[in-house]
Amino acid sequence: MKLRIEHLTRHTYTGPVSFSGHSLYLRPIEGHLRRVHRFDVETIPPSQQSFVRDVEGNSLLKCNFGLTESEILEFLTVIDVEIDDDNPYDFLLESYALEYPFEYRGADVKALTPYILDPQQQNQSQVLDWYQQAVPSPSKHPDIIQFLMDINQAIRRDIRYIRRDEEGIQLPNDTLSLGSGSCRDMAVLFISVVRQLGLAARFVSGYLYDPPAENGAEYTFNRAVGSMHAWAEVYLPGAGWKGFDPTNGILANSFFIPTAVSHSPEVIAPIQGHYFSKDATDSEIEIQLHIQQLDVATDK
Repeated sequence: MKLRIEHLTRHTYTGPVSFSGHSLYLRPIEGHLRRVHRFDVETIPPSQQSFVRDVEGNSLLKCNFGLTESEILEFLTVIDVEIDDDNPYDFLLESYALEYPFEYRGADVKALTPYILDPQQQNQSQVLDWYQQAVPSPSKHPDIIQFLMDINQAIRRDIRYIRRDEEGIQLPNDTLSLGSGSCRDMAVLFISVVRQLGLAARFVSGYLYDPPAENGAEYTFNRAVGSMHAWAEVYLPGAGWKGFDPTNGILANSFFIPTAVSHSPEVIAPIQGHYFSKDATDSEIEIQLHIQQLDVATDK
């Protein structure tokens, strides 16, 4: 299946401003099931662009605006990506990792250190209090996948989705207290839970294709249609990194198109940069996102 992603981000300012270099984590990660055929970024004002590979292997596009001043900063991204069908349950776990709890072994222990519990998360006591009553078997489970799906679906059940285009991520305790959050807030809550249970998890930013609903509904399964998406991955020996989407309570499949992964969500905010002005300046943001399947015969 071939998809076209058209993604517009426009900042409008009340006066002319200048810009730092901007970093974009928007190019899909390629692999054996995913190939990028087109990745074009047009900017207002025009920019000089170059790619680098960051420390976690993500493709990072750098845009340099020089000394140009403008009342508009716009990024129009057009992506054509080909994806193969992916059965999210098609894997074999190592025998020692079939149940919860289990412990990582060998070289995995050192490699996964950045993705296991961060000391800064140890004060998220409300998270474990919620977890203990949210899932049916919090202490032991014979099926690690079902155990993680129980957490995934509990967040989907207990947290109301709200779209937040502004920067920043809520602390897990705050997401639980409010009972609401964006997809990135729910992904961070999921990561906080599983890390405190001894499992390695990382944050994923990207796109999610939701095929048009036949009954005219707003979405088929994705509560976050119209915006970029965020989910989590857990490292499971034998299966590798497996995606869990607590916003929708499902396992990640081929419709999930990651653009960046990291141990810390702040590192891979999709568009990063600053503006400068001598005078007090307000700004507004507009985001438009459309994902559609390309015609097989014409690719148009």
